[in-house]
Amino acid sequence: MARTILILTALLQLLTSAAAATLRVQIPASNLLPNPNTLPASTHATLTSGTGEPLRAVLRKGNYFEFPDISTVGSHLLDIYSRDYVFAPYRIDVAPSSDSSSTVITGAWETFRGTKWDDRGVALVPAPTERLDMSAKVLSKKNFYEERQGFNPLSLLKNPMILMGVVALAFTFGMPKLMENMDPEMRAEYEDIQRKGPMSGLTSAMQGGGSGGPASNFDLASYLAGSSQSTGNDRGSEGIRERKR
Repeated sequence: MARTILILTALLQLLTSAAAATLRVQIPASNLLPNPNTLPASTHATLTSGTGEPLRAVLRKGNYFEFPDISTVGSHLLDIYSRDYVFAPYRIDVAPSSDSSSTVITGAWETFRGTKWDDRGVALVPAPTERLDMSAKVLSKKNFYEERQGFNPLSLLKNPMILMGVVALAFTFGMPKLMENMDPEMRAEYEDIQRKGPMSGLTSAMQGGGSGGPASNFDLASYLAGSSQSTGNDRGSEGIRERKR
């Protein structure tokens, strides 16, 4: 008698599990994951609802997950966890069947982190079904190490000091070429301007030139202050006149 009861109980459990909804998630090959067989054995999927215990499925041979007995009614979140890849999460809705003796999957959508639960995209289930076969999508590959960037000679041009040095070299080697091709009159005028310029005295002083000529009387402080050399000469002559008086 006891054996008969156990057999009937086992048959009832089999019938109940067969009547419950079944979800099978396949991992196909893609550009990010060309060979799903390389996934580690720790890869697994969970089906979580707000009312029942989470269901867990391991990766099986053939690269798929299977939830054979989904008896909890309501909305579920399907997550796939992997060491090397990030998979898209999905929303799975389970409802009682028409005769209330089993459950069926009424909807499946790809969901997104940070959005409202009611914001759904294209439905993966056209009609309620007791068995759903779907494919998981790989979003990205996990990178735990930052690749070291190689040396790029063009990156030196982003340094302002390097740019100033390049411009100075261009003027140093390019100016003689320009002077050779310049018109003689224009060249003479340019040289005259260079000799009469205020900076010529500073250049000669730095080069150790003599103290003769108007260029040697150049006052850098007065020039930077905005006063001209002629103004300083006028003031000096006025002071001499006053002392003579």
